[in-house]
Amino acid sequence: MTNKTGTNGPVDAVITWVDGNDPAHRMRRMQALNLDVPAASLPIASRGDDTRFLDNGELRFCLASIRSFAPWIRDIYLVTDRQCPDFLTEQVRRKLNITLVDHTDIFAGYEWALPTFNTRTIETALWRVPDLSDRFIYFNDDFVLSGPVRPEDFFIGNRVVARGAWNRMKSYGRWRLQASRLANYLSKKLLGITRTMHLLQQMRSAGLAGFSRKYYWVDHAPHPVHKPVLENFFEEHEELFERNIRYRFRDIEQFSAIFLAYHLKIAKDEAELVPPDDVLMVHGEMDRWIWLEKKIRRIENGEVRFLSLQAVEKMSDRSRKRLEKVLTELTGLDF
Repeated sequence: MTNKTGTNGPVDAVITWVDGNDPAHRMRRMQALNLDVPAASLPIASRGDDTRFLDNGELRFCLASIRSFAPWIRDIYLVTDRQCPDFLTEQVRRKLNITLVDHTDIFAGYEWALPTFNTRTIETALWRVPDLSDRFIYFNDDFVLSGPVRPEDFFIGNRVVARGAWNRMKSYGRWRLQASRLANYLSKKLLGITRTMHLLQQMRSAGLAGFSRKYYWVDHAPHPVHKPVLENFFEEHEELFERNIRYRFRDIEQFSAIFLAYHLKIAKDEAELVPPDDVLMVHGEMDRWIWLEKKIRRIENGEVRFLSLQAVEKMSDRSRKRLEKVLTELTGLDF
């Protein structure tokens, strides 16, 4: 594959989305979960929970915000599993310049990895989206822009802008992993809070890029990715690519290709490291009502530019309606 490395080329957006409410998708997921034999002995406890696959309508806000606040983004690629949101008619896709990309497109040649219900597996192959620009921004479907952004907020030439902070590497032996899994289970069972091994996967990704004492923790915001850095890495380490995509559900043995891409750029001194002062997470499980109100006021006042909407289904009707009203007006949502 020939890499185009122009410093001022187009920037695309890639969004992963699933409608876990779809009976056909849920049936495929349950069948895979029942038949799945984890490749490791410590799968993530919440890997098959319905909450990981719920569609709460965040995608509409995500798409509207991109076109309202980042009109310079060229193409939007929506990566799905044989699905299309009902509101994304052909007319709306043309208007917003959206292309549907099926899992079979990004796993071409690796069909044995399908079906997959694993975000980490899917992220590992996102750089294989057909016709994707060398510079792209990866959005979870619950990421929302809440103010105008420029290309320079994500890329300076081919340098990526990373919003986060340095953290010390921790060692995760078998007993610590077992303790973490128990904590995850108790948190879900007793408090209704879903925890993952997200930090471990960030650390593992940093290790693959050569970091041993510290890693750069990156906040939950849209991620700029320079495609050639992943393309070249996986061409040299195809066994890592194949190993990471074999898991149909999240597993602690996996790394994150997105955070690997960050650390590969940091290792080459091709990243701008900035604090996540303009990032805000709104969490229906974690935030009490008064905290939600304060966060919504911050959104209204234009104090943040990057939102992450988590566990919206756990919010009270009052808070959810207020949040959706604010986001509809803010993004100019009209589809």
